[in-house]
Amino acid sequence: MAQDHAAELHRSSIVIDLSVQYLVKRTERSDRSGLTAVGLTIPMPGDDMAAALPRVSDFYSIILSSPRFCMADTPQAIRNAKARGQLAHLMLAQDSLFIRNNLKNLLIWKQLGLRIMQLTYNEQNLAGTGCLERSDSGLTQYGRVLIREMERAGITLDLTHVGERSFLDACRAAHAPVIASHSNPRGVVNNPRNISDDQMKAIRDTGGMVGVTTWAPLVWNGKPGMPVLDDYIRCLEYTINLIGIDHVSTSTDSMGTTGAYPRHAPDPDALPYGSVTDEFDRVACPPDNNNRQPADFNGIEDYPRLTAALVKRGYADGDIKKILGENAMRVFEATWKPELLH
Repeated sequence: MAQDHAAELHRSSIVIDLSVQYLVKRTERSDRSGLTAVGLTIPMPGDDMAAALPRVSDFYSIILSSPRFCMADTPQAIRNAKARGQLAHLMLAQDSLFIRNNLKNLLIWKQLGLRIMQLTYNEQNLAGTGCLERSDSGLTQYGRVLIREMERAGITLDLTHVGERSFLDACRAAHAPVIASHSNPRGVVNNPRNISDDQMKAIRDTGGMVGVTTWAPLVWNGKPGMPVLDDYIRCLEYTINLIGIDHVSTSTDSMGTTGAYPRHAPDPDALPYGSVTDEFDRVACPPDNNNRQPADFNGIEDYPRLTAALVKRGYADGDIKKILGENAMRVFEATWKPELLH
């Protein structure tokens, strides 16, 4: 009976994954997820405007490829997708480099569909410092103006990948709810991509939310072998206990379409991200380095298993709905300003 209840609860909920990569077609995997909306990285980290625009064309082509897909450009569009049994595609960016220093470009990107943008990726940029830089000088003056203009345009500020000082500066500068779309508590897993208690509390104090992610390096307990869903639940519950059920959401940072990740040759001059993944890859031995997920939770297709796990742990239906999508919808309502489109 509990299993049937969990399945029905999942079917009736708005379910939002705040970070998915390369969902390029409808598959049994995407159908099994029960997702209502999926956040997709379209401008990629390091893109300038010229590199980013062709990705937007591909994004729209994918949406048009299936009547099951639609655009997530307003909160109502996400509700409509739920009512129609569609999967709404939400355009996000994991960097702000493609804006350059022309903040009028934000209005163009708002019209193109951008709804969530990270301040930085792992490195320093014009706005602030990424979490893997050796020193963090904090939010720049440009970064402060960028946040102000994002709020005016109606684009949600995402502080995933941002260095701690720049992150806290950004929360203090913000006048609207802020998110960390795919970050986990450093108090549980000491990975440089994870965030401190102070960072999570600062997100809460903006009225925002932390999207606790199943991406395996950020939930791994350091022991040989892959983490499991219970390791993720440990991170989720730590975050809930710290900042409250109203400020927690979910993400997977997983591959939307298996095999869609572009093949690329190793680059000896590439930026070193080994502090995030090297020990995990060596000790945990993931079967797929392009889709690092817990052993018993293969990204988006297993979202119903998360709902079942929360039911089993005794969470109330209303609280589970908040975690799955209602908290994200609240933030979107507060930040997107769809009236600017009309």
